[in-house]
Amino acid sequence: MKYSGFGWIWILALFILLPADGAQPPAAGAQAAETASSIVIRHTRLVDGTDAAPLENAAVVISGAKFVYAGPDSEVVIPANAESIDAGGRTVVPGLIDAHYHMNYPNTRDKLFLLNESIASFRAAFHLRRHLMGGITTIMDGGAYRNVGVMAKQAFKDGFLIGSRPIVAGERINATGGHGVSRFPMAYEADGPDEFRKAVRVQIKSGADLIKILPPYSRDELKAAIEEAHALRKIVAVHSGYLTDQYDFIRWAAELGADVIEHAYALPDDVIRMMGEKKIYGVPTMSVMIKLHAGRGPAVPVNEPHPYEKIFLKMKAAGVKMAVGTDAIYEFMNENPGLYFEEVERFVKNGYTTHQAIIAATRIGAEVCDAAERLGTVEKGKLADLLVIDGNPMKDIRELRKVAVIIQEGKVLKNDLGRN
Repeated sequence: MKYSGFGWIWILALFILLPADGAQPPAAGAQAAETASSIVIRHTRLVDGTDAAPLENAAVVISGAKFVYAGPDSEVVIPANAESIDAGGRTVVPGLIDAHYHMNYPNTRDKLFLLNESIASFRAAFHLRRHLMGGITTIMDGGAYRNVGVMAKQAFKDGFLIGSRPIVAGERINATGGHGVSRFPMAYEADGPDEFRKAVRVQIKSGADLIKILPPYSRDELKAAIEEAHALRKIVAVHSGYLTDQYDFIRWAAELGADVIEHAYALPDDVIRMMGEKKIYGVPTMSVMIKLHAGRGPAVPVNEPHPYEKIFLKMKAAGVKMAVGTDAIYEFMNENPGLYFEEVERFVKNGYTTHQAIIAATRIGAEVCDAAERLGTVEKGKLADLLVIDGNPMKDIRELRKVAVIIQEGKVLKNDLGRN
């Protein structure tokens, strides 16, 4: 598939994000004009995204774009001329990750047919900026319009985009007329194993970080796509829930070795069991699905889990690793970043500890994005994405919403605490 160039769209979008004073755009990878070579955050409670218990009276040191120290405050070595942020006992967590997002989606139902590269680019710039300022420093875009997703990634890398870091699937792949074009024309249509294999190659050539596949497809088509993606060292995420009375699509995904299965609905028990046994990740997206289907079917009794939450509980019991994702659509786009925090809180409502929920929102999200070597935890050598929370989410997960400081790749993008 050939695309015409739309790089100018990102330059236009920049006017809503950068000062109009003639300043040059920041250097590659920079997301803020103001940065220090070293930053130290002291007197904090550190929840680092690993399985380690929270560390009281901790310190974190950032040099350039990476963490160089995370440990006891009493042992920190402060670099010369480092800027200091006194957390005052507040909590540091890794930057949050939305592991299922669509930056190009319209935010009202009456805009369904207004979709082209230009408006998709402006939507992406707006939504990614808003997500970032809520503390979500990375998103996995699970399918964009044409090449807008990979161009958003390039714009972020080049410093033209201040927003959540895009990790992208490019275009979703499905058979002609499939789920990816049922609402918006946002999928690469292919038919037959050879075309599915080529579709994977096309997405990777365009710059996709991972592959997203939507039903319908034949078993042979899916097999060819998964084999090709894995041969090219890319992970594969597969959408569940299409034709919910026909489970073969998602059963094939589990049998054939998909890496991630999206959504906690239309998952039969045998597929959930395979996910646990084969270490296939899940991204349940419960909150948006519950909102989308509100009023449909019989009412759920008070204090009883919603059917989607029941599937989540089965996945949890089967040992499926799950990441936090929103998959916002239509007017629910306007609820972000609140919808993201609602989803984190729903994990806790359904049996996760607060610590497990934070890990799902950070480290597991990085694993789902195939980016765990550089994101998801506050550890030496990783990219310096972190939040200072004005409270203790370990006691009350709702306090995760109280973001006082946002740092992305060592750049301070928000600081309500001040510097020394």
